[in-house]
Amino acid sequence: MIMLMTCLIILSVGIAGCTSQTPAAPVVPGTSQSTIEPSAMILQTSEIPANFILVEKDARNISDLNGWALDHGWKKGYYAVYQKNDPNTPNGTLIEQVISVYPAQNITLVIPDTMQGWKNWTVGENNVNLTVEDLSLPTIGDSSAALKVTDNSDSTQMYVIAFIKKDVYQHFWTNGTATDFETTRQLAGIAAAKIK
Repeated sequence: MIMLMTCLIILSVGIAGCTSQTPAAPVVPGTSQSTIEPSAMILQTSEIPANFILVEKDARNISDLNGWALDHGWKKGYYAVYQKNDPNTPNGTLIEQVISVYPAQNITLVIPDTMQGWKNWTVGENNVNLTVEDLSLPTIGDSSAALKVTDNSDSTQMYVIAFIKKDVYQHFWTNGTATDFETTRQLAGIAAAKIK
């Protein structure tokens, strides 16, 4: 399980933009540039539940990205990983926040590409026990989407929430229960409100 979670964190940091070469989408009316740096968009300790702790955060750089992200104008980013401090959960529940800034003309492409990347990953020959399900959620930011990935061999679950606001793309990934998903959804809402 720890190995799977480690692989998922590495996968999710680089997954945005791993499918096809999609032509640039038209700029969404009203799309503008954010005025704060990605590092200022990261959730602070006071904004996360008391039972989670910040375990890692850092700037994203070009070596973290795949060709799709670079081809679509990725500019800069940041990420953070939070872990649930719960002795009853030996491997811990993780919440990962990943932020990327793209040109306005490409920002609407990132969510569909990321979601398709997760779906493609779950159908690989090493992932025969995984199923993926689209989830509905109230819109976060300008546009959003969510997935649930279930490992049928042990019934563990992972959730992905992705949203865009202005020229910023963010995704949150968590392993755990529906309660952890709801916590993550609330954190995504807080994160969206920080984008100015």
